[in-house]
Amino acid sequence: MRRKNIGFFDTYKGNALLSLLSGIAVTIVCLLLFAFAMTGMDMSDGLISSLASISVCIGSYFFSYLVAKKQRKNGILIGLFCGGAAFLLLMLFNLIFVRVPFSEIFFPKLSMLVICSVIGGIIGVNSKIKI
Repeated sequence: MRRKNIGFFDTYKGNALLSLLSGIAVTIVCLLLFAFAMTGMDMSDGLISSLASISVCIGSYFFSYLVAKKQRKNGILIGLFCGGAAFLLLMLFNLIFVRVPFSEIFFPKLSMLVICSVIGGIIGVNSKIKI
């Protein structure tokens, strides 16, 4: 009996990497759309920060949705993993560009990312659409 040749993106690690890149792409597209919307109007710093947080939450939702959709089990655990990974990536970028690893919005941002990722994982496992 021949063994089926499995590509890298068919494995769990490859699927997670591809989904992470897709989540980053969705986040960038959301940020670009929000930036385009901001060119025509004057917005406060708090609203700009909220729009950035919303776009990161949309990206983490999409990230965990794709991973859970491919795995078809353990949606909550996949969502927790994806939310933690997205938060660590966000903290790394914050450390590189802002030079401050933790700020006063540490726990609210962590909870937003984890909640959106868990919801994405649950919906990804339970959706009927084939990808």
